[in-house]
Amino acid sequence: MERRTRRRVLKTGATLAATVGVAGTAAAGNRGGNEGDNGNNGKQFGRVWADGTLFRTNVVKTLDEQPDPDDPIYFLHDGSAPIVGSVGAQGSPFVSKSSPGERSWNGGQWTHFSAEVTDVEAFRAAVAEDGPFASSERVVSADFVEVTLGRPGFGPPNFFLCPLNGRA
Repeated sequence: MERRTRRRVLKTGATLAATVGVAGTAAAGNRGGNEGDNGNNGKQFGRVWADGTLFRTNVVKTLDEQPDPDDPIYFLHDGSAPIVGSVGAQGSPFVSKSSPGERSWNGGQWTHFSAEVTDVEAFRAAVAEDGPFASSERVVSADFVEVTLGRPGFGPPNFFLCPLNGRA
């Protein structure tokens, strides 16, 4: 029974990574740290921005209901795909409101917020001028990003456990 549960969790995590392109996002940046180096034991890690720092992460499990307490995470997309594919300097479509070491950090018990970029050209210009959207404040204050609770119909589930496993 335990093996079946573990297999289901691993399958769900793999599906999430494939759906969102988390593993592909890291590979697109080709910064290393994804293929077993740095002590990863061959595990694939995604990336999440938090307070200006790019962290590595992996999905542990999906949750059936909103965790309490939770960590808000914003998923940048253009309405049909993660935004990171068209803006290489972004590095990850995920931006966390909190990070390890902060009083508000709850260990990666995420509540998903859709952050739809309504003007991709303005987003590209902002990334080129000021660097990646690496803080939740920048995501929610941008005029060309519409933030709503929940997933956009693709991407990760509404609620999931995904701890940040060190800096990318």
